Amino acid sequence: MSNRYAFLILILLVPAFAFGAVFGSKSLIHVQKASTLDPGRLELRSNLNFYTKVGDFLGQQKPANFSAVNYWDVQGNTLLTYGIVDHFDATVMVRVYQDLNRVKEANTPDDIFIDLKAGGFALAENKVNLGGIFSMRIPTGDIHNYPFEPYSAGKFEFGFTGLFSYFNDPFIHSRDLSFHLNLGWYYHNDAGATLITLGNQAFKAGNNASEFQYGAALTYPTELFDLNLEIWGTAFINKPDSMAFSREDFLYVTPSVRFKPRWWVNFDLGVDLRLSSNNDESASILPDFDRRGLDLPNYFGWKVQLTASVALTPGKSIVEEGIPRKAGVREKVDYFENLLKRERARSLEEELERLKRERQQAEKELEQLRQLLEEEGGGEQ
Repeated sequence: MSNRYAFLILILLVPAFAFGAVFGSKSLIHVQKASTLDPGRLELRSNLNFYTKVGDFLGQQKPANFSAVNYWDVQGNTLLTYGIVDHFDATVMVRVYQDLNRVKEANTPDDIFIDLKAGGFALAENKVNLGGIFSMRIPTGDIHNYPFEPYSAGKFEFGFTGLFSYFNDPFIHSRDLSFHLNLGWYYHNDAGATLITLGNQAFKAGNNASEFQYGAALTYPTELFDLNLEIWGTAFINKPDSMAFSREDFLYVTPSVRFKPRWWVNFDLGVDLRLSSNNDESASILPDFDRRGLDLPNYFGWKVQLTASVALTPGKSIVEEGIPRKAGVREKVDYFENLLKRERARSLEEELERLKRERQQAEKELEQLRQLLEEEGGGEQ
């Protein structure tokens, strides 16, 4: 590895691991692919994301003693993903830092997330992959129900997500255009959870909130970079209690670039941009963080995403679909020969299908000509 790559890895990984990743395996920043890690492969991923906003006064009559405050929403995550067997992997993520903007400055650490994923089930000659995820959130942070971030009341939460991926190249998925779709249901299990406390009075959630989660992504790969575009969001089925800070639906778009200097390491730089409106559906009085009279959003308007991923163990293949990592030259030659045979077979099949269509069209035209001749012969009599 060249010195410039080593330096780049150092300056990106140090701050990322200091704060601490993106959910799951085979993932973009927010949307997951319907494929899994190879058995035996272990990946370490980290993510640092941040948003900042000056809470300035709205209106003309600013109080004499008013001073603007710069609010921050910084979050750091670290995760490990392991390929268990073919089609199955597991991810454990620790949110090591989360700004709260309440009485306590931050949760350090925040919650633990676990994803159990099944994927890589191929259809349409391996152009389509299907999969699913069972997700859990285990509350280990001190404080929940904080502003700018998606809702959580500090209870054990879980959800299911269906995964769909289309790969333009059925043999090596990572070398051509691909499309990915995620559709999920998430349950907050928050009925009875204390959301805020005013004096000696605790306000508790009156119902269990649930939501529909969705995301779609397009990836265009080049040799060194992947260009990605994601659209993702949440629509509540049962809204959280009115004392929740974040009880509105939201929609974001995230353009990003993935830099992949080596097979075992990659980096992402992206920006989340909110497309949904900033309607405020929370209670008018919320302690610790009073939005009244300030130009502060319920959810972040934008957020910078910095991520890094490193393969700690290679697993069984050197590419997404293929060569055993410890294979000899003969095995590698056989692999690529088989790959070429499959591509030639696909080309031959397409050519045979084209000839079949042309033959059917010729037979149809010939039948029409015969009918025309019969009609002309009948007219001459």
